[in-house]
Amino acid sequence: MSILEIIIFFLVVWWPVFFILLPIGYQQLPQARNFKFAKSAPKKPNILIKFIFASIFSLIITFAFWLMAYLNIFSLKSLIL
Repeated sequence: MSILEIIIFFLVVWWPVFFILLPIGYQQLPQARNFKFAKSAPKKPNILIKFIFASIFSLIITFAFWLMAYLNIFSLKSLIL
């Protein structure tokens, strides 16, 4: 895999992982303080922590696919050809 393929694969994996992590730990705002926000607004979104975890999980997945391609165990290109 080239560097460009690795970066694209990482980004394609990162977005679904990030969206999977978003609802984890969700707590709705109390109704009394909810007059300025949407009813579905989280009390504490923890976006930075979810961003970091999504990056770590995506790096692990990307590294696993790179290692399999490097060792000729599995390649995404072989599925196309």
